[in-house]
Amino acid sequence: MNKVRLALMMLILLGSIFANKNLMAVTDAPRQLENRKLNQIRNQAASNTPVLLGLYAPDYLGDQSKIDSELRQVDQWVGKRHSIAGFFLDIEDSNPAYNIPVPLKQLRQNGYTAFINLKSTRSAAQIAKGDVDSSLQKVAEAYADWANGGKDRIAFIAPLQEMNITGEAYSKDPQNFKLAYQRIQKIFKEAGVSSQTIRWVFAPNGWSENNEHRFENYYPGDKSVDVVAFSSYNWGYCSNSSWKHWNSPKEAFEPYIKRMKVMARSKPIFIAQTASTSNTQKGLQKNAKDQWLRDSYTQLSGMGVKAIIYFNINKECDWAINSNSGKSAGYKDAVNNPVFGYLSPAELAKKI
Repeated sequence: MNKVRLALMMLILLGSIFANKNLMAVTDAPRQLENRKLNQIRNQAASNTPVLLGLYAPDYLGDQSKIDSELRQVDQWVGKRHSIAGFFLDIEDSNPAYNIPVPLKQLRQNGYTAFINLKSTRSAAQIAKGDVDSSLQKVAEAYADWANGGKDRIAFIAPLQEMNITGEAYSKDPQNFKLAYQRIQKIFKEAGVSSQTIRWVFAPNGWSENNEHRFENYYPGDKSVDVVAFSSYNWGYCSNSSWKHWNSPKEAFEPYIKRMKVMARSKPIFIAQTASTSNTQKGLQKNAKDQWLRDSYTQLSGMGVKAIIYFNINKECDWAINSNSGKSAGYKDAVNNPVFGYLSPAELAKKI
């Protein structure tokens, strides 16, 4: 009899344990579901990088007053921060020890990440052979001094930009361009520039005059490139344009983005340079430029690009957003699309 009672008691105890476990599972289920949802939200937020905005400024960006007037004031006017500031630097610069770290420091302190177009007055063959190595070493050492001076410091560097069109000493030489690009990287590495402190950009023009100079023929390869980018402008009927045509946003961007996605599937795509004139077939029309900007940024926001850097400089045409009677309402409207957002230099270093 005692054995029977003991067995019954054991059964009752086991049943109670199982019941409590089931109750706990039911009680914890909502909490576990909530935790899973929170983790999903956090993971999604971490993986979702906004499309970044950038500007080229007409003046030297080592000067705080120029940063204030040509970058910060634009941020305030449009009500949204630009993450990237673009400028141009010659390999043969007379004082790279000053003209590299000073603007990079100033830009970073103001919340901008630099995008440097590294130009040269020499041919691609000369650069590939080492004829500008001494100048390159000075540039690389100046960059290393800045980049190694603190945590999360990076800049984008686009060697020999727009190499596939006429206009530069290094233009239109695909084989030597690839050798020159890799030589530049080698010298930066020898100068102590860590791969963590630089993002190498391949930045051709989207358009080329023939198949020989399609940008794919210049691509140095995935191992040498962190970001692929291209330039594309709406020259319209600008007096300096040899071919008068109002480029729609579809013409200006879509074919080149599609080709870059095939060429470099795993790489982020930037618009390295873009702008529009207001010169139409019927003369200056500010409204036409405004609408082009709205349409272009709307189109680009849905095509997978990671950054758009606007050429805010009146050079060959009236590219700047404050050309011809006031600032461009079209630019302000365009960048206020919620898909465009800001990343600080430290955040950007981790995201791209």
